[in-house]
Amino acid sequence: MLHARGQPPGERAEENLRLAIEATAIDVEVAYVEVAGQEDASARRFLGTPSIRVEGVDVEYGERAPEEAQTGTRYYNSPEGWKPYPHARLIANAILEAHARRGG
Repeated sequence: MLHARGQPPGERAEENLRLAIEATAIDVEVAYVEVAGQEDASARRFLGTPSIRVEGVDVEYGERAPEEAQTGTRYYNSPEGWKPYPHARLIANAILEAHARRGG
């Protein structure tokens, strides 16, 4: 889980990540990465706080992540509208896809 310096990922993002891991029943190691500023954001292709990647792949955009980078709040399209955190189902799908790519 990536987040900008001074801007924690947020309780809902962390809760949805936990729910997704539980739902998939796949052993997942979670790492928190603090993005230092705009230059670091550009180097990491950081899309804003919070950004969740599974094996380096963005949970929302997959392999087609946009080129832009920013250090502000990131919004995700969800069944309830735009939210500043990803839906647990989106995260779970990314975990399952990564597991399948590894032959799991």
